[in-house]
Amino acid sequence: IFGKKMHRRYTTVQEAFSDMTEVVRESFAGIRIVKAFNREDQETCRLSDASKQYVRQNLKLVKITGAFFPIMVLCTNVSIAIVLVYGGRLTILSGITPGDFVAFINYLNLLAWPMMAMGWVANLIQRGAASLDRINAILTIKPVIADNPQSYDADPIEGKINFENVSFAYGANQSPALCDITMTATPGTITGIVGPQGSGKTTLLQLVPRLHDVSKGRITLDGKDVRDIRLSHLRKHIRYVSQEPFLFSGTLGDNITFGKTTEFRHLETVLKAAALYETIQSFPEGLKTIVGEKGVVLSGGQKQRVILARALLDDAPILLLDDPIGQVDTQTASEIIHAIRNISKDKTVIIVSHRLAAVQFADRILALDQGRISESGTHKELIERNQYYARTFQLQRFENEQ
Repeated sequence: IFGKKMHRRYTTVQEAFSDMTEVVRESFAGIRIVKAFNREDQETCRLSDASKQYVRQNLKLVKITGAFFPIMVLCTNVSIAIVLVYGGRLTILSGITPGDFVAFINYLNLLAWPMMAMGWVANLIQRGAASLDRINAILTIKPVIADNPQSYDADPIEGKINFENVSFAYGANQSPALCDITMTATPGTITGIVGPQGSGKTTLLQLVPRLHDVSKGRITLDGKDVRDIRLSHLRKHIRYVSQEPFLFSGTLGDNITFGKTTEFRHLETVLKAAALYETIQSFPEGLKTIVGEKGVVLSGGQKQRVILARALLDDAPILLLDDPIGQVDTQTASEIIHAIRNISKDKTVIIVSHRLAAVQFADRILALDQGRISESGTHKELIERNQYYARTFQLQRFENEQ
C-alpha cells in the first residue's frame, strides 16, 4: 500500500522539479528578451509559482515517507509487546521454558532490524522506479521515421532528385502543406524555391533527408526511393542548412567541424566560401572562440554563416539551403551567392529563399503557393510572365534602391 503511494508521489515530485528547472532554464536562455520587455517581475512570479508547486508536492510525499517508518517501528514494538504478554503467560503457566521465551525474544529482535532495512530499501526502490519510468517514457519511444528491413546503401550517389506527385500533411486531420509536387533537380544545377510564408518551401526541403516522410507520392534519389535507402547513408550524402541556425555551446571550430579532422587549408577555403574568414580573424581567440549556448555571442548573420561553413566542409553531392542569406547584409549575401555558384558545378543544389537575389541565377526556379507549384522557369521567363515572382522581384529591387 505504501509502495504504490510513494511511487505516485515520487513521480509527481520529479515532474514538479522538472517544470521548475525548465522555467529557470528558459528564463536564463531568454534573459535579453526578459530585460528588453521589462518582464523580470513576471518571470520571478512564474518561478515562485513553480517553486511553491514543487514544495507542495514534496510535502505530500513527506506525509507518506514520514508515516512509513514510524508505523514500521510501531508494528515491530507491538509485536514484541504481544510476545512479552503472551510468551510471559505461557512461561508462568509452564507452557514453555524460560529459555525458550528468552530465545524467542532474541530471534524476534534479530528479525526486526532486517525487516526495517527492507522497508528502507523499498522506499529507495520506489524513488528509483519513479525516475526510471520517466526515463523509459523517452527511451521506449520509437522514431516515426526509421529504416525498414529492406533498407540498403545506395552506392554511388550522384545526386539526381525526383519529386513524383509528392503531397505531405503534418497530421491526419490537417490541411496538406504540399500538394502534388513534381520536380527534378540534377547534379551540376541549382534549383530555387520561392513563395510567400507558409507556402511549404521549408517542408519541401526537409522531405529530401527524410526529416519528414511524404504522405503521398515518392521522392527518388538516382531513381531509388529515399525510403528504401538506409537513413545514415542517405543523410551522409546530404548537407542541410536550416533556416534557424543552431550552434552548440563549444568553440567556433567545434561547431564547424563537428569533430572531423580537417586540414587547415581546406578549412580556410570553406570559411572564405561562407564569407566567415574575416569575421573569425577579428576574434582574439579565432576558431577557439567559445560561442556560448545557441551561439549567444554571435549575431544572427554570423551564426547563419557558421552553419553554412559546416555544410560546405564535406564534399556531399547534395546541398540543401534554407534561406542562406536571410540574416546577412547585401555585401555578405553577394559573397555567399558567389560561393554557392562556384560549388554548384558538380552538386545538386536546392535553395529556398524569400530574397529573390539568392535564386535569380538558378537554372530553374519554382514558385510555391499554398503548397502547390504556381509557376516555374528561369529568372527571365518568370519576369516575362509578370506573376508572383516578377511582382516580388520588382518590389524587392525597389526596396534595395531605397
